[in-house]
Amino acid sequence: MPDSGGPDGLQRQFEALQAAHPELEPLAVLVLLAVRQSDSPNGVTTARLSRRLGIEHALIRRAAAELEALGWIVTEPVGGASPALRLISARERAPSDAQSPNA
Repeated sequence: MPDSGGPDGLQRQFEALQAAHPELEPLAVLVLLAVRQSDSPNGVTTARLSRRLGIEHALIRRAAAELEALGWIVTEPVGGASPALRLISARERAPSDAQSPNA
């Protein structure tokens, strides 16, 4: 994931997003920031986020489900027997693929 300007920059982004969207749970805000900062055009997987953040995979998946239900991200199965999902920011998808939420 690209540099976010250090811990202070990430904290400011987190606080700004949480203030703008208080309906989001704090973990969902963190997952959304991670997805937006992913340097991969294919997004980031829930398994990778779980390892990097040190947070239980099921909690990451639940936050991802919340974000997808609200239109912030798109999820895709990683494939195989893995329970992981690939998370892609809805605003990075083509308009015909997904509709971005009003942000």
